[in-house]
Amino acid sequence: MTLLDEIQSPADLRKLPRAKLPQLAAEIHNLIVDVVAHTGGHLASSLGAVELAIAVHYVFDTPRDRVIWDVGHQAYAHKILTGRREAFSSLRQHGGISGFTRRSESLYDSFSTGHSGTSISAGLGMACASFLKNEDAKVIAVIGDGSLTAGLAYEGLNQAGGILKRDMIVILNDNEMSISRNV
Repeated sequence: MTLLDEIQSPADLRKLPRAKLPQLAAEIHNLIVDVVAHTGGHLASSLGAVELAIAVHYVFDTPRDRVIWDVGHQAYAHKILTGRREAFSSLRQHGGISGFTRRSESLYDSFSTGHSGTSISAGLGMACASFLKNEDAKVIAVIGDGSLTAGLAYEGLNQAGGILKRDMIVILNDNEMSISRNV
């Protein structure tokens, strides 16, 4: 039996001792490689975000706390940890699960993503809504360094920190890489 067999949701993940998290990361890495080898998909970006997805779901109370993945193809580990491990072999296949986050697919997908630049602005909107509803839920935007080349990301940062000052967390996945070298 693997650790992944015990994980149906982030609540299950949070029951693991921290010392087991590297083993879990290795199991997720192997699963992603096996599935993407058959279905196609974004291998490097997802492998590079496995430990990040584990940390986010281990620390935050998802789905109450909302996580917005800037590019859905970094969210494969997120999908596996949020109850879609059994369906993961259908990734990007007709009738299967999406290669990106989809609100219609899981309550853990706070925002339907495609490609980069939208997480901070979307998260700011959610943080403003939480403020107006007097909720104490956290909003976490995960954005890669390649996505910071999008003007919308800077507009979101400017509004969040400079003008509205809403409580939200921005995690920068700085791996010094986009689809090609950053310019």
